[in-house]
Amino acid sequence: MKIYCIYGIGYDSNIYIITGKVPTIIDCGTGLNQKYVEDKIREIINSEEILQVILTHEHYDHCGGLKKIYGISNKNVKVFAHILASNKIEKGESDFARILGGIMPKMSVDIKLNNKETIQIGDEDFLVIHTPGHTSGCICLYSKQSKTLFSGDTVFAYGSFGRYDLPGGDAYALKDSIKKLSKFDIENLYPGHETIVEGNGNIHIKKSLENTSYII
Repeated sequence: MKIYCIYGIGYDSNIYIITGKVPTIIDCGTGLNQKYVEDKIREIINSEEILQVILTHEHYDHCGGLKKIYGISNKNVKVFAHILASNKIEKGESDFARILGGIMPKMSVDIKLNNKETIQIGDEDFLVIHTPGHTSGCICLYSKQSKTLFSGDTVFAYGSFGRYDLPGGDAYALKDSIKKLSKFDIENLYPGHETIVEGNGNIHIKKSLENTSYII
């Protein structure tokens, strides 16, 4: 299994391509830089081999490109999101999209997740961790085998964490979610924006938890 990161341009989230037995994309960006994204995906994998797309939450910068990525797949792709994120994704609701002049596509979510479910990604099993705070429908994905965490916008590198002042945000829930993550053994941290961490991920998570003391 290999993990590739297409770093976000502008408002785009990071997009992760995981190869292996179950080729997977995690998050899709806004769709505003789609040619760049599609070219990068095709450098890594035949787009028709993608079997599933997992959305870490319902914000436009992570979901806006879903329909276009689906369009370059074999159309058998399964879309995963938390049940609390799925409603907005399926309705195509996003004030942020309108601000940027984009459109949040209406897309069906095939698998509506809760918490503590397991998904095979690449060659490993990942635990679904519900981490509300940035939005009510945020999830992280953790592999015990490789000690890898895809953290969406819950936590970032160097002690940063997601905003909680947007609709659906909750500072207390975010702190609880980060506390939950701090109990996992994490070496590799793949966040929704900015730089990735490969090795010593625990240090970054614990720093994020420490920094929540300044907001609550």
